[in-house]
Amino acid sequence: MSTSRRPPTIELLAALARGRDPFIDVFNRTMLDIPAIECVTLLATAPDRSVIHRVGSSDPGRFPIGGFDPIDDGTWCRRIFGDKQPIVANDPLQMRAFVPETDDLVAMGYEAIVCMPIVIATDMRGTLNVLGEAGAFAPPALAEIEAMLPFAALIFTFEGIELP
Repeated sequence: MSTSRRPPTIELLAALARGRDPFIDVFNRTMLDIPAIECVTLLATAPDRSVIHRVGSSDPGRFPIGGFDPIDDGTWCRRIFGDKQPIVANDPLQMRAFVPETDDLVAMGYEAIVCMPIVIATDMRGTLNVLGEAGAFAPPALAEIEAMLPFAALIFTFEGIELP
């Protein structure tokens, strides 16, 4: 018997009708209801796909909206933007293989990360990133995260989401 929960579709769809910011707020709260997840961020690509910027955060104090990071040849960017494959790292050693900011994240209390590329009709639009404690992202948590990907993709369809 599966232990995964069904996404709260009615609440998310009602928020979708209210616009981008209400939808992102409900999406973040829904993601934080997944026991493994302690923080959620959403990164969108600029129209020319040269930079990413944060468009959603469950912790805007530590991970504020805005800012820019280049899409470069680093391991994280190659995996996410080149291969269009997720990153699942359940401890700091695994994180260090992909995430240059691992030591900063560990200092904040996060020891595991999942980064999911958001691809719409073969177009790489951004990422859904979640943080948790070491070992948090076992198959049941990953299944719940994957079940939320269609809702995450909706965020990247809002007009202007790609604009810095």
